[in-house]
Amino acid sequence: MVLENSVDLEVLPAYCQARVLILGVGNILFGDDGFGPAVIEALQGRFAIPDEMYVMDAGTGVRKILFTLLIGEVHPSEIVIVDAVDWGSKIGEVKIISPDDLPITKIDDFSLHQIPTSNMLRELQEHCQVKISIVVCDVGALSQEIKPGLTPETAEAVQTAALKIATQFVLDPL
Repeated sequence: MVLENSVDLEVLPAYCQARVLILGVGNILFGDDGFGPAVIEALQGRFAIPDEMYVMDAGTGVRKILFTLLIGEVHPSEIVIVDAVDWGSKIGEVKIISPDDLPITKIDDFSLHQIPTSNMLRELQEHCQVKISIVVCDVGALSQEIKPGLTPETAEAVQTAALKIATQFVLDPL
């Protein structure tokens, strides 16, 4: 299949072709940093995901995915990033923010880890007209030791975040 602008959809990754892309970000080996992947697992296990959505555990590879989207000609209409942060809020607090809400003074602490990732989100939003939202959970300081598993507060926040996303996109329970 070839589009009018010569983009061959058969060679594009499925996540580029989705209307809505939901990416769980984090490393499950470092405790609560696994919040994003856990939310993805909860969504996939509890809700019917429609064909126009692509729900993916991006692990620690979100920059590669965002870069692919940024340089491509075909983009989702909306991207939701799910990630853990340490912003000094109440542990387990879930918020939905935009790239513009990323505090400049704390931008290096955003758990996507580097400013260029935040810049890619802004570029996708401003220049590619992709709606970007970020679902964050404050987990406090992330473990520096390999220690899989979530704390009880973060495990509860996983369910809260999954329900917020399911409600936003009107997902049917399985």
